[in-house]
Amino acid sequence: MLLGCTDSSGDLAESDSAINLAVIGQALIEHDPRSYLDSPLNSIAPLLREADAVFTNLEVAVAGEDCDCEPTRNDVYFHGAGPEVVDYLKYLGINFLSLANNHSWDYGASGILSTIAEVELRGIVHSGTGSDLATATSPAYLDLGDLRLSLVSAASVNAPENARATETRPGVNMLDPGNAADWDRNLASIEIASMESDLVIVYQHYQTDAEPGWQESWARAAISAGADIYISHGEPTLMGVEVYQGGLIFYGLGNFIFNTRTDLGRYTPDVWQSVIANIEVDDHGVREVVFTPIELNQGTEGPLFFETRGYPEVAGGSVGESIINRIVDLSAVYGTSFELAHGKATLQVQR
Repeated sequence: MLLGCTDSSGDLAESDSAINLAVIGQALIEHDPRSYLDSPLNSIAPLLREADAVFTNLEVAVAGEDCDCEPTRNDVYFHGAGPEVVDYLKYLGINFLSLANNHSWDYGASGILSTIAEVELRGIVHSGTGSDLATATSPAYLDLGDLRLSLVSAASVNAPENARATETRPGVNMLDPGNAADWDRNLASIEIASMESDLVIVYQHYQTDAEPGWQESWARAAISAGADIYISHGEPTLMGVEVYQGGLIFYGLGNFIFNTRTDLGRYTPDVWQSVIANIEVDDHGVREVVFTPIELNQGTEGPLFFETRGYPEVAGGSVGESIINRIVDLSAVYGTSFELAHGKATLQVQR
């Protein structure tokens, strides 16, 4: 039975037998918005701070003060940042991070180690990269009172071969869709996490050329191996939700923060829309999920265009309704049904 849970500062808070886990889209954040905007994420921050744990993927490489970091690419899709972005995520209450994605290597091996160091300095639990393959594949653990959460993170992305962690090289826990050894290694890590924790989260950064249906196969295999929740980012748009063998699968949660350097109009409107998924969890697993629609600012050309674009607020009215309707429609193929009320969607998980 849960005796309590920790807030973002690590202090025990009052609780009965449940915690609230907030899961959001990927954080491609290169700036602390407080330096440029008066009240960024004004409608979002209170929702995240109400949660006991907040999970996202950090979609940038972080160059700390002592990092000898050199970019590995020089195009518009390079994404590196300073430690202030981690400060901002912690300010929002984010305490659970995947570091496995196609931008983890944007500062090379030095950036891998620098990002880990800056995240750990701020007390944020993370997985998916490491000083070697074993570390990158290993589960990370977050203790909330009597409840232990675990996180196994991997990336299936088109990235340089040297971005892959090996027995002797820092890098990303890569999962090649056609590589049986990658499957076996990650399934073994999930099984260990299942034995050592109460709730297992598997994260997959999925943005690669693979056979149709591959992600469904992998997500279901992860659930069968012991995962309770599967979360995916990569393709920057919402995808469907499935309940499989009592486990919860998010096939794509799109963007939460999107500091892209691309021109206006490069992406379709759906890329700038997502949801916050508040998951009620107890010692028996997932109870229910409440989805709140959000919309990201696409930006306005002019001074500080890049610095002030891509930040979310809660979406209301017809925009919020269309976002909720889209996730309902995308999930229908998996037989998932929702209750709709007050501009949100609620999914009850049968256990």
